[in-house]
Amino acid sequence: MPKLDRISIYPIKSCAGIDLQTSMVHGRGFPLDRRWLLIDEAGQFISQRTTPLLGQIKISQINDHLKVDYHSKRSLKLQLSAHSNIRHKAMIWEDKVDGLWVGQEPDNWFSEVLERQVHLIYMNEEVHRPLLNNNLPKDRSFEVSFADGYPYLLTSQASLDDLNGRLTTPIPMDRFRSNLVVSGFKAFAEDDWNRVRIGEVEFIVAKPCARCQVTTIDQITGTTSKEPLKTLATYRKQDGKVMFGMNLVAISTGSIKINDPVTLIS
Repeated sequence: MPKLDRISIYPIKSCAGIDLQTSMVHGRGFPLDRRWLLIDEAGQFISQRTTPLLGQIKISQINDHLKVDYHSKRSLKLQLSAHSNIRHKAMIWEDKVDGLWVGQEPDNWFSEVLERQVHLIYMNEEVHRPLLNNNLPKDRSFEVSFADGYPYLLTSQASLDDLNGRLTTPIPMDRFRSNLVVSGFKAFAEDDWNRVRIGEVEFIVAKPCARCQVTTIDQITGTTSKEPLKTLATYRKQDGKVMFGMNLVAISTGSIKINDPVTLIS
């Protein structure tokens, strides 16, 4: 039976993720998912596309804070909620967002690790980033976190198995940094989905996810290669872009957990 295999969040965009057993589903994404963002002095967001070592920065949640670690460097502690009167303007692709400045200590910590001046900003309920898509219902508004474009990213284990059957060296699912991993479907069946229910929550399948060079970065070692983009480009290209996974928007709220049934609605 089709089911949910994995729930993952990435509290600081492009840093390592955290796997969960259960989570509430909110409109702009899972709680804590991509709620923190690193920006440069010009306000441009920083990701593994230009800074692969971000994936080596490990995140864990301990009670009311996040613990941030990088090799032998001292740990950084971040409160789960930040309150600041100072805002920094950030650019995420074409979107302009005002994020709350977290503080000088996090700025110093990340600047030392990345060897460049950066700022850490936070998205609380007062920070808004509208999600605009003509394919979404017009009778309500949608928002998104600091994610690339959509609140949720779903991938299928069968689709990864299909890809790995074409690769000399198989890759793990963490290359795709998805929030939801499902199993029990045929490879790339998700291409044809419009709406899907996971546990008690219904999602709109908004669009395929165009993949970038982040998928070529080993999330454990930080090394890069040409795969899997090279192979995916031979059979997963659409409008000049390589597709793997689907972007989702939740249209109901509730909680989901590992092994919840996944039901295709349309």
